[in-house]
Amino acid sequence: MLVLASDTTGKSLSVALVKDGRLVGESRFNLGYNHAVTHLPQVMALLDACETSIAAVDLLAVTQGPGSFTGTRIGLSSFKAMAYAAHKPLVGVSTLETLAYPWRQMDQTLVCPLLDARNGRVYAACYRTSGLRALAEGQPQSPLVKPGNYQVTEFLLLLAQQMEQGGLRQTPVLLTGDGASVALTTHKSQLSWDYLNLVRLDPVHDAPSAAAVALLAESYHQAGADGNPFHLNATYLTPSSAERLRKEQSQP
Repeated sequence: MLVLASDTTGKSLSVALVKDGRLVGESRFNLGYNHAVTHLPQVMALLDACETSIAAVDLLAVTQGPGSFTGTRIGLSSFKAMAYAAHKPLVGVSTLETLAYPWRQMDQTLVCPLLDARNGRVYAACYRTSGLRALAEGQPQSPLVKPGNYQVTEFLLLLAQQMEQGGLRQTPVLLTGDGASVALTTHKSQLSWDYLNLVRLDPVHDAPSAAAVALLAESYHQAGADGNPFHLNATYLTPSSAERLRKEQSQP
């Protein structure tokens, strides 16, 4: 199966082609929020470089959030249009799951992807590596901490509570994503719990990889995920500024 995948949910941009679980080609940039200009040209450039076309692709895959509202919409709208025009299935995956997925082979470890939501907040979750391996097979799994929009201290407190209840004290917790440094700094300066064993992964891994998007989407597709592009929506985990303003204006 040939999968064309994309991530535009943050400052980075990633597009990839994966065939039968092996990477054919990938382009990754971390140049800021310019996806409206750069996204589709990079998709076309990748297809050309790999000497293929959208007609040869079997499955389209895209991150559906959380992340930047505008960036997420750019990736979703362009891939939904391509899927519809080319009559291809489209599968969306979580940005947080995408960040955690590469660490699924770690043993007895927790992985926390965190995205900076500004003003001391993060989009975050915490996964057991065993749960990530289940994701790799298209199986449902229950995160230790569910994906959400958290104050950093709120997330760390909830993480500590869940680890305590699950008998996971001193279990290594891998932090990744552009919100990881904020969480680590908050832990050191405000909380300093010795039993919370936080490990900051190298920042080079902070940006989601479209190759991981492709692998996750293929596993979901094989497990029976709905590939109808019209059924795919963004997962923001928080109201947009326009929605918040509309709500405020509607209140007496």
